Amino acid sequence: MLKESAACLIATICVALFIILFGQTFSSVPLHELGDFAANSVLIADAKHLKLLVGHYSRVGFNHPGPAFLYVLAAGEVAFFDLTHWVASPFSGQIYAVALLSAFWIVAIGALLRRMLGSLAGAVTTTALFVGVTAYINYQAFAGPWFPHLYYFAFAAFTVSIAALIMGRSDGLLLLAVSLGFLLNGHASFLGMTAIMLVCALVANTAARARSNVRGTWLLGRDYLAANVRTIAVALAIVALFLLPLVIQTAVHFPGPLADYAAFGHAHKPNRPVDAVRFVGLFWSNGIFGILFGAAACAILVTNDPARDGEGRVAPERALALALASATLAFLFYSIFGVDNLSLTYVGIFYYAVPALALTLLVKRLLDNVVVATMPVAVIVCVAAGAFTAIRIHQPPENISQYNDPDIPAAYVAIGKLEASGVPAVLDLDGSANWEQLWSTLVGVEAYAKRRGSLPFCIAQNWQLVFARSARCAPDVVQSAHTRFLVSAVPKDGMTGAVKVAGLYFYPRESVK
Repeated sequence: MLKESAACLIATICVALFIILFGQTFSSVPLHELGDFAANSVLIADAKHLKLLVGHYSRVGFNHPGPAFLYVLAAGEVAFFDLTHWVASPFSGQIYAVALLSAFWIVAIGALLRRMLGSLAGAVTTTALFVGVTAYINYQAFAGPWFPHLYYFAFAAFTVSIAALIMGRSDGLLLLAVSLGFLLNGHASFLGMTAIMLVCALVANTAARARSNVRGTWLLGRDYLAANVRTIAVALAIVALFLLPLVIQTAVHFPGPLADYAAFGHAHKPNRPVDAVRFVGLFWSNGIFGILFGAAACAILVTNDPARDGEGRVAPERALALALASATLAFLFYSIFGVDNLSLTYVGIFYYAVPALALTLLVKRLLDNVVVATMPVAVIVCVAAGAFTAIRIHQPPENISQYNDPDIPAAYVAIGKLEASGVPAVLDLDGSANWEQLWSTLVGVEAYAKRRGSLPFCIAQNWQLVFARSARCAPDVVQSAHTRFLVSAVPKDGMTGAVKVAGLYFYPRESVK
């Protein structure tokens, strides 16, 4: 066990270094993040003082269940910027943390596959193929700090753990617990989806047990529970630890976040099943990906040799296929009841892990049909997948425009001069035009300010959760302000005296007493 842990640690460091070396981490560039990244940094400032109990903001007006991902990003900021100065900005420290977390998921998936497949060469080959396919369809998952990308590898790890559970194995329980904890912290929708997948796993395992009658593999049987009571207890404790912030929030602000999630679910009509099916299908027909998938399936039909199919080969494949089916069922449920706008495909980025794993299984089966899985074969696949992945992750992120605004420090100084020393400027935000630019820039200034321990403004009108509750003006501050400022991303007709800061217009007006 100690040797395996050491090997996994070394492998995780190596994979993380690969991602950092070839990926876009901007380690030598002073970054001042905007938008969603800055909104995360506002919360990360609290996480660095171990007082954050909520997840990142939601566009529909509530925080997601827990801060697990934010604490990982905070740890990266502390370790790589505050303490070691290995990177030139706190945000790059967060990107390093994402690289390490992605490496952990990849190595953990590979380690579990080794036990499931019973072959180191087979596990290395399968993991390398999965990494290569991921690099093609979702290269930003490796080092992208945007939350829709952060879920991807965690969901993949959870899905593979579900496959191990279907097989009646216990060696995937800890990975299942950790990945489940991160998912439950990451997005409210996973509360329902992971529950559906776990129920499907129990049903599939029970059905398999009825056919095979192998002792100790039935999850609900006494033999399994007795043999794995300690592992089960540790897994449950891990999940409970991840849920602790949600429990505290519910107790302090009863009925808490769960009531907000339920209210959102009842506030919009379910989508038509046919529209939800089309939405799910979008993630299976991603350009050339669909062609590759079909080609792999046809190649297997041509090359398949049933004589080579043993239980050691078929059982893991069958379990993984059932796990992918359970994930698809859960995602379909989410698409019907949990997505309020099916045009927002980013809400399903994590589900790309399912077609990626499916294509991985197809290509792995094709290789098995034409060549014996040996370490030389695994090395060749690793080199090819590694070279392809290095090229893909070296591309600039699609949301790179939110990585840096060099005007943020000057904007922080300028806003601080709007009012008397030590008094925050009271801002009313104009939501009538270019709201995206307004909130994105202003929250960038807020994140910069929080790192310096002094927020030069508060928001009176049009406050949004993206700014966090700490940026909302207290009533006494509003009452005592001599001047309020209307902040707009465009010039306002009939108003004069504006101070232009980082592309925003600050119009002074008398405070309403």
